[in-house]
Amino acid sequence: MPAPARVRDENRSRYAILGALTLGPKSGYDLRQFFARNLGFFWSESFGQIYPILRTLSAEGLVESNADAGERRRPYQITEAGREVLARWLAQPPASEIGRVEVLLKLFFAGEAPPGVAHAHLQVVRAEHVQRLAQYEQVARRLDTELASRDEVVYWRVTLDYGRRVSEALVAWCDAADQALRDAADAP
Repeated sequence: MPAPARVRDENRSRYAILGALTLGPKSGYDLRQFFARNLGFFWSESFGQIYPILRTLSAEGLVESNADAGERRRPYQITEAGREVLARWLAQPPASEIGRVEVLLKLFFAGEAPPGVAHAHLQVVRAEHVQRLAQYEQVARRLDTELASRDEVVYWRVTLDYGRRVSEALVAWCDAADQALRDAADAP
């Protein structure tokens, strides 16, 4: 029997939107900004996903908007039914993620590339994660100051810690992989 199909990103996007609305009413634009500012390192949503999902969630009675349909920014808020659906989804085990990591694909076949290409790729990945670590530090300061009194801050901190640890590990991996490639190039 084949393994069950993985939940499509769009289906999980509905829960991301419901979760964002637990923090207060937001328009589609506000939701896009929320995802970009707060979850952009591990979750993104486009306008093309947000607006159709908001319409579906509204039709299902999981969100509502008291705004006039003609308003430019129409704020939505989560309903009690929406909170119940979100709580049921949150209680389910997370789906296993099998990702696509382009740098690994390129490194796997780097023997076919000109000399120095693998090194350059590792330097790009390393620089990206060094930059992320600096951004995580800014987020940590914000959590420790303006958001420290929020009940949810402990969850935000463990999420941030995951990102920080992954980036630290990837910086270390880039250094080790680069050294391994240099050692291999120097070997007789």
